[in-house]
Amino acid sequence: MKEGTIITLSGVSGAGKSHFIKSLLSRFEDFDKLKAVTTRKIRTGEVDGVDKYFLNLDEFNKKYENNELCVVNNVFGNMYAYLNSDINKTKEGKNLVTELYYEEVDNFKKEHPNTISVYVLPSDISKTIDQLKDRNTTVEEFEKRLSDIKTELGFFSDNKHHTFDIVISNNYDQESVERFINAVLDKIDSSQMFISSEDLLLQNNLETETKNVVDNFVLNNKSKNVVYTSFDGDDMQFLHNICKYEIDRGNIPLNPETSLGYYVSTVSLGGKKKDVMMDCLTLEMMADKMSVYAKDNRPLAEGIMAEILLWHDLKSSGLDIINGVTQIKQNPNHKELSRTELENYVLSQDDILKYELYNNLLNEYKDSNHETAYIIANIENFKHIDWARSYCYSQKKCPISPQNILPLYQYENNLNAYIESRLELLRHSDEILLFIDKNNLKEDLNKLDQFSLAEIYFAKTYLNKKIKIIGWDEALVPKYNQNSKWSLTTKEDIEVRKMLK
Repeated sequence: MKEGTIITLSGVSGAGKSHFIKSLLSRFEDFDKLKAVTTRKIRTGEVDGVDKYFLNLDEFNKKYENNELCVVNNVFGNMYAYLNSDINKTKEGKNLVTELYYEEVDNFKKEHPNTISVYVLPSDISKTIDQLKDRNTTVEEFEKRLSDIKTELGFFSDNKHHTFDIVISNNYDQESVERFINAVLDKIDSSQMFISSEDLLLQNNLETETKNVVDNFVLNNKSKNVVYTSFDGDDMQFLHNICKYEIDRGNIPLNPETSLGYYVSTVSLGGKKKDVMMDCLTLEMMADKMSVYAKDNRPLAEGIMAEILLWHDLKSSGLDIINGVTQIKQNPNHKELSRTELENYVLSQDDILKYELYNNLLNEYKDSNHETAYIIANIENFKHIDWARSYCYSQKKCPISPQNILPLYQYENNLNAYIESRLELLRHSDEILLFIDKNNLKEDLNKLDQFSLAEIYFAKTYLNKKIKIIGWDEALVPKYNQNSKWSLTTKEDIEVRKMLK
């Protein structure tokens, strides 16, 4: 049975979360309200056991001591939690929806990875305040909630790219309700498949040596720095030298060409440079460090300047500038810019160039949500990776393709380091997608290579992350399209038809 999903709604008091929940529950039978257990006093119009479970502090503590509660927190001086017995309804296929205090969302999602988090953003703060006035609250509680609105909106502004899966602006009308419901249903997507606990039987195929590599990577904290390598597209011929240079320095090189594919991203995104650059910037923000590869006496390209400006704005560190990209194999001129030196460097750049980059790209990037999708695929299906990347673009996700980012030949003498580097990339990613033949799922799961098995084991055991299964047919690989004639011979056609069933 497919596991249900938990929908959490966060937002300032009076933003309209309760109305959204009631609208969703009134329309769909497979959604239940996940009722909080609270020590807060019951309000006029609320019903115990319908809206929430209202307990006194002694009753609350007793349930907590009996391990009946989870996700316990203090909000405005009142205790809140959920009953484990209610949470477990998702194992029966039920979808649950609840309100959740914004500071608890990250912890809740770690404990319950089958969660979709929604932030309700009021379009008119005056209407939100009116909603608060209509509530049966004390003057003290009203003033407390009012003062916390500014703090919460500040948190949302700083963290919206990471904490919340859906952001809805509430105009307090039916159109807002429809946008909320459609966004939730699209996110759940009834056709989604995830690696389940039963599927983890495939871990029997995980070799002990591979499992030990993963365990040691975690237990010994053998993390590596992911380094965004920025360079001019005209220097693409030096790409593998750049990657090797970073690998030899003990880093994981991350750059647009290897992960995104210049042709694949440009064509998939309709030839729009701004959209292509958006994914480049998302890669950059995923990295721990940044290296700029340049040629002596040549101005930096506008794309590199945009990346430097964004790094300056959103990261708290300096960066490396490596001149002499043509001599990368020998002894390049390597200079580390401190945070202060980077500040001075940015200040020295042409103001008109900076103005245009901010107005044409960077401001929009910072105001929108961007997520990465890590691609797991059997190494034998490497020939289909461009379809996997194109699928990610169609879902507005930035693809993280370890098969492309980490050339296997550069790790031939140290496969353990290769696995560790893939795990580090996975840890930095937002979503995990397993591309596989859904028509022969069990069979193909059993054929997965050790690298893929290591990634699945790491994601499920240590990250507690969901792994979404995408069929190669969904990625539009011609061979898996039942309506196409991909084969040249009758013999191959018969084999393909067997595969497609």
